Amino acid sequence: MSKFAVVNFILTLGFLVWSFVAYRLLPDHPITEASEYDEVDAKSKSEIAAGVVAMPAWKEYSTITAFILSVIGMMLMNVLGNAAYVIPGLAGAFLLIINVLDFKEVRDNMGAPVILKMAGVIGVADALANSGFTAMIGKAVAHSLGTDINPFVLIFIFALLTSTCSTFTVSNMGSVFIFAPVAISTSISLGLNPVAAAAAVVISGWNGGYMPIDGMPAMILGMGKYKLPQFWLFSVPMYLIRILAICLGAIIMFPVH
Repeated sequence: MSKFAVVNFILTLGFLVWSFVAYRLLPDHPITEASEYDEVDAKSKSEIAAGVVAMPAWKEYSTITAFILSVIGMMLMNVLGNAAYVIPGLAGAFLLIINVLDFKEVRDNMGAPVILKMAGVIGVADALANSGFTAMIGKAVAHSLGTDINPFVLIFIFALLTSTCSTFTVSNMGSVFIFAPVAISTSISLGLNPVAAAAAVVISGWNGGYMPIDGMPAMILGMGKYKLPQFWLFSVPMYLIRILAICLGAIIMFPVH
């Protein structure tokens, strides 16, 4: 886990260096008009006047504790096994029981597309692995690339494929569950330690962002009032730098030979 964290740290350093340089490339637009701030302030005052009660301190501490336990549980996945997947669910159920969340809020924010994208692909990935299809693809890819390919280039290719797929499909977990087994199988077929490829592919699934399709990139494009070429001026080099940093960190922390 500590080595995996260092890979993420190297990625963060690359992102930070680019951000210090590249923010000057973006035009400075106001994010929100003053009238919108006035509306938000008026809404807050009306809620206070209506007697809206803030969350009790014990519920706030309970929420923070549940979050910390969820993170620790996922970090100990290699020790706990599949039980680690249950811990965040139990934490969410606990918050539901103590009324930090209500059922309607949970129902409205956990739509069927999210469930299908996150859970549906796990069965597909397992079927591909258990049937031997993933190993077959890995051997075929290794044969086509040849034994002379540079391990860094191999990992870089899989990281590009995973991140690009996740960017266009908006399914990070799905992209990782499909490409990670193939990357591992290819590395094993070439006689390489597959941990570096696995680490790079997993991290790259959440490091696309050069298309403003969903999440933070979409918010930045819309709230910043940028045109797409202006957005790409920052995001495309950022994307390549982040992927290169991920692969470099993976190779350094998890030697392939």
